[in-house]
Amino acid sequence: MKTCKLFLAAIALSLSTFAFAGANSAVDFEAKTGSISYQIERMLSDSGLVIEEDFTATVIFEVTESRKIRILLIESPNEEVNAFLKKRLTNQKLHGDSWDSEKVYELPVKVQATR
Repeated sequence: MKTCKLFLAAIALSLSTFAFAGANSAVDFEAKTGSISYQIERMLSDSGLVIEEDFTATVIFEVTESRKIRILLIESPNEEVNAFLKKRLTNQKLHGDSWDSEKVYELPVKVQATR
């Protein structure tokens, strides 16, 4: 009987550990997917551009009341990248409640060389 109780206690402990681990990872995933950087990274993936050297582009934008991106300025040494950034980000809808519609955002975008 003592062995049975010990076995049941071990199972209960294991199940509670797995339940807490699953809950934390779900919260972490939700926080990550709702973040500014994650949302914009998803919008900019798969560019198809051929880049010869690494550089950083700066995107200055604001968010409208309907949570859409309005580009104010894009600065980088590559005009093709500027056009790509403007095309991909303009009027994109952002998710989440952490956006301030009266705030101007400055986003550095690392552009990596195609290897």
